[in-house]
Amino acid sequence: MTVPQPSNLSVFPGASPSGDALLTAAHGAEALLGDRVAAAGIELARPPAFGIDDEMRARAGQLIRATIDATELALRTAEPSFDDGPVGELGDRFITAGLLSRSGLAAAALLRAEEHRLAAALVRGAGDAEGPGPQRLDPIGGEFAAESFAVRAAEAARIERTGDPLLPLHDVPAEDRHALFWQIAACLADRLLARGTDENALHRAASAAVSRGLAAIDDGEGIAPAAMRLAHRLDAARQLDDGLLAGTLAAGRVASLAAMLAVRVGIPFDDARAMLTDAARFAVLLRASEVDRGIATAMVLALALALDRGFGPDPAEAAATLVEGYGALSVERARGEVRRARLEPHYRDALAALAGR
Repeated sequence: MTVPQPSNLSVFPGASPSGDALLTAAHGAEALLGDRVAAAGIELARPPAFGIDDEMRARAGQLIRATIDATELALRTAEPSFDDGPVGELGDRFITAGLLSRSGLAAAALLRAEEHRLAAALVRGAGDAEGPGPQRLDPIGGEFAAESFAVRAAEAARIERTGDPLLPLHDVPAEDRHALFWQIAACLADRLLARGTDENALHRAASAAVSRGLAAIDDGEGIAPAAMRLAHRLDAARQLDDGLLAGTLAAGRVASLAAMLAVRVGIPFDDARAMLTDAARFAVLLRASEVDRGIATAMVLALALALDRGFGPDPAEAAATLVEGYGALSVERARGEVRRARLEPHYRDALAALAGR
């Protein structure tokens, strides 16, 4: 008598002798291949100036995983019925289900990774010298001690003990954070649904978990409000001068510099921080802030060198070209350009596309 041999299909959940499991696996592989080819087409056509190199990709990936884990932990803490099963396994499910492309988490993680890289590059560029300005943000004592400490505490919450960046939940934009909590709640609910949990009760639990989890996050603890509070205090005391701006740049305090420039020119923090990602936009922001040309020259050069990734024009030459136009650009025109950042994003982006930029 022939002894039946175990089928290799047993490795597939729900496998059956009919071959359905094999076909399902084959179809999944076919879909994955299509996705891979499509992604390769986008990746290979990406302009080098995007600068998403392997280091940034890996670091952003780590931030995404860590933020997903932090959100899962917050929901488990908020709702006992969700605190079931192993912790830290939702990252793969979140990504493979396509949820990452439906949230702003990837963009937030990339921006945080790039800010961390920029800060480190600025500090390396400054070296043992004072950098482009004689003053640094720290130490600020006396009447600014409380605000300065709050900024330092917010910065510390964004760095691991290893020196790698973190993306605290209160630094994720509110709209993206709202979406992320609901998406992770869905991942947790889906796992419980597979175990036969009552669906209606589960949806009520998810809603309660998200509400409690989001309510537990204090937006006032984030880097943006802390840096803006310090910048406003410095401005009120008439200490928000060019030397302090230059020293803050040399110290790699990107968020603090963005807040100072935002207060000085009268724009939101996020808009000012976005202008620190490009030397030309940074030069326009400095001009709108009426920074002295000599100090602005050193600051634009320092930022251009820190942003350089080894391709494209020489950063020093590019900075020199920008500085040439610095004096020719009126403060009024620079402020008009900076205020474009306050326009509705879709409207602003469409205007930029129509202008060929």
